[in-house]
Amino acid sequence: MSLLNNELQTAEYSEETLTLLAKAFVPDIIEFYNSEFGKQYYEKWLKAHPEYQDGKKIA
Repeated sequence: MSLLNNELQTAEYSEETLTLLAKAFVPDIIEFYNSEFGKQYYEKWLKAHPEYQDGKKIA
């Protein structure tokens, strides 16, 4: 497989696998966004993406 291939590659995972991944990643994500650096990063990101500032994703 070429890294230059623009074709979208997809894979299907079981719900159990996705749940296990979430349980592994979510605590670290929460810790990051509760840190001073994470809070500053999120504020900067919100300024760059005003469509998310009201807490609702615009579809």
